Amino acid sequence: MKIDKIEKEIRKKEYLLDREQRYLRKRSELNEVLEEVFDQLTLMTIYDLMKSGDIKEFYGVLSAGKESRVYLALGKEGKIAVKIYLILSAEFKRNRVIYVSSDPRFKKIPKDFRDFIYLWARREFNNLEKAYQAMIKVPKPLFVKNNVLGMSFMGIDDTPYPKLVDISLSKDEYNEIYKKVLENMFKLYNNAGLIHGDLSEYNIFIDENLDPIFMDFSQAVVSTHPLANDLLHRDIKNVTKFFYKKGVATINEEEVFNWIIGTENGEF
Repeated sequence: MKIDKIEKEIRKKEYLLDREQRYLRKRSELNEVLEEVFDQLTLMTIYDLMKSGDIKEFYGVLSAGKESRVYLALGKEGKIAVKIYLILSAEFKRNRVIYVSSDPRFKKIPKDFRDFIYLWARREFNNLEKAYQAMIKVPKPLFVKNNVLGMSFMGIDDTPYPKLVDISLSKDEYNEIYKKVLENMFKLYNNAGLIHGDLSEYNIFIDENLDPIFMDFSQAVVSTHPLANDLLHRDIKNVTKFFYKKGVATINEEEVFNWIIGTENGEF
């Protein structure tokens, strides 16, 4: 009986040792992928998320920009997208304070630029959450920790949906998408109380049903923000310009603006 108990304890220790070694191997592999890009605190944040099971594996880069990188990963809900904001200079902060100021959700603006980027990540999480709850097709926000944001992966298998700018469609298909984009802008403003603030063909993805998916919500502002109207006008202008070039009979920008903010009745 004692022998069985000892053997059981040995197997348990072997299992724990093997699990720890597998974790260390994953950590080493992750280091090779990430250490050239991210600082030590970012890596520690990633390790914490892996220990908690929010991130189980990294597969590769989905997109890389000046401000962030997005990785395909495995999470608790299957394939996820992990957006990691780069720890940049204070110039990043200066260019984005206007979006954060007057936001009732974030009354205090951090002086340290690292803390500001952490705030920027939380803003995108909260904006995505409001849009998702308003039944707008956006990535589902899953977690945010420091400068690491997890959200549902928008694509098929390991391939993300194409951006609007990258697809070639018929005039009728563009017209269908145009109407859906306007409807989503209306819902975003009236149901979520948000304006995207940087909407264009570069951050609208199109799924297999020709449904638009709005992406990149870090700069989105609440509808009561002092710059709300200016940003909404800019979004409308970008959308109108793109679809007009594709041959769509676009609607007057001012009419679209008045319809979205509720000063003009009717449907488009």
